[in-house]
Amino acid sequence: MAYVAGFTIVDHTLDRVNWPWFVACVALIPPGFFGYYLAYRPVFKLEGCKLDEDRRSRLAVVAAGFGGFLDHGGGTLDRIVLRAAGATEREANVRVTMLAGLEHGVLAVPCLVAASVLLGAGIRTPNLTFTIPWVAGPLVGGAIGYWAIRRYGGKLRGAFSVSLEAGQMLLAMVAAPRSHLRPLAGMLLFWLSDMVVLWCAIAAFGFKMNVGATVIAFGTAMIVTRRNGPLGGVGVLDLALPPTLWVCGAHWGPAVLGTFAYRFFTLWLPLPFALRTLPRLRRLIETA
Repeated sequence: MAYVAGFTIVDHTLDRVNWPWFVACVALIPPGFFGYYLAYRPVFKLEGCKLDEDRRSRLAVVAAGFGGFLDHGGGTLDRIVLRAAGATEREANVRVTMLAGLEHGVLAVPCLVAASVLLGAGIRTPNLTFTIPWVAGPLVGGAIGYWAIRRYGGKLRGAFSVSLEAGQMLLAMVAAPRSHLRPLAGMLLFWLSDMVVLWCAIAAFGFKMNVGATVIAFGTAMIVTRRNGPLGGVGVLDLALPPTLWVCGAHWGPAVLGTFAYRFFTLWLPLPFALRTLPRLRRLIETA
């Protein structure tokens, strides 16, 4: 990415680092973790799951999944821990699928709002190929998902039935937001914290990006989130984010270096804390 941006541009951008913005990045990591913890809680709310009452083990699982580097992708770590904690294979698959759906579904909300605001204000950076899909996609996709869940929920067997059962759980959460405020608000807090970390990381290198454009770029580049991508989405997200930020209005230098800083704060900074949870996770699996 530095080669694409131009080494001279990147070097010149490094000369103008505004370090206080990095303090803001660090300060936003704990709120993001707290939000992720709240969003994780429904995963362990099932009969016989030892993690429902074991707060320390639950914190260990969340800490390991927060950065995402220890996962093999697709919620593998969550699935293994849930099985060790007493869940059946189907229960574990449904809960992990539900968490992935919650993650992507909530991510679409700020992107939909940002795209609507940009369109309403007549702002054309990013262009319509970015904003219109974020307005139409979540609405059309949500309608199709709602129809499939109501039409086929509980009537199918096989792998697809797991997705439908997970969708039924998500639909119940959305239908009663007051009763499920913590996981919904927690996942939103997690994503908003992540987005602000990215904005501050770019600002640290001298470019204050339009907030709505930052949200659109973030959501578009999040092809593989750091939770359900192998090794926290290393490689895929690192390659996708800089050009997406550039198309959405950022300069190449701040886009590349801002991505590097964002990934440091959200992936590498939490890693030591995740590594400290490994002994507890091993004991949980071995004593199952």
